[in-house]
Amino acid sequence: MKLINKIYVIAIAVICIVVVVVVVKACNFAKTEHVVSQTVAETKPTPVNLDSLKRIGQWSVVTVELEQSVDTVDKGFFHDTAIELLYHGTLHYGVDMMKVKNDWVRVVDDSVAVVTLPEVQLLDDRFLDERNVKVILGDGDEKFINRPEVKEALVRKAKAEMVRQGDTHKPEAKRKIEDEITRLFSSHGFTVRVEWR
Repeated sequence: MKLINKIYVIAIAVICIVVVVVVVKACNFAKTEHVVSQTVAETKPTPVNLDSLKRIGQWSVVTVELEQSVDTVDKGFFHDTAIELLYHGTLHYGVDMMKVKNDWVRVVDDSVAVVTLPEVQLLDDRFLDERNVKVILGDGDEKFINRPEVKEALVRKAKAEMVRQGDTHKPEAKRKIEDEITRLFSSHGFTVRVEWR
């Protein structure tokens, strides 16, 4: 009987030791889990997100289709001939993301993302479709129109007027970019401030 009591006491002691070990392990596991959950809960934009934004290259947000008429005069020996041509162009406005600086995104007070972008610009100056030119006034003297100095002057005049009209869409492009940047960073829990340089 004494042997059974000893075995019973030893079994209870072993069970108590096992229970203590399990409780200690559970407490350590709970502490580890708590630290992990704090790390996961902290949200910051990752370099992958920022790099993917930079890799966009030219970020076009506004496309403007324009037709522009320009005229010139063919000075003849006996009389002058007025000639008017119609050019078509497609202008793209946005931001060249390759121009952003290394510190283009800064986090202030762990909650505000300050995003610095280059100014909105015309992304490509080769927007004129010179194959789609229409003569709308004059007899269409191809020899005169195709003289290099005449052609260059007409193209220069058409492009300058199209850019003047297209540039009026820059504020719209800025708003679209600010809205998209705000949407992106807000989804990561940030308040956003966009600065232009």
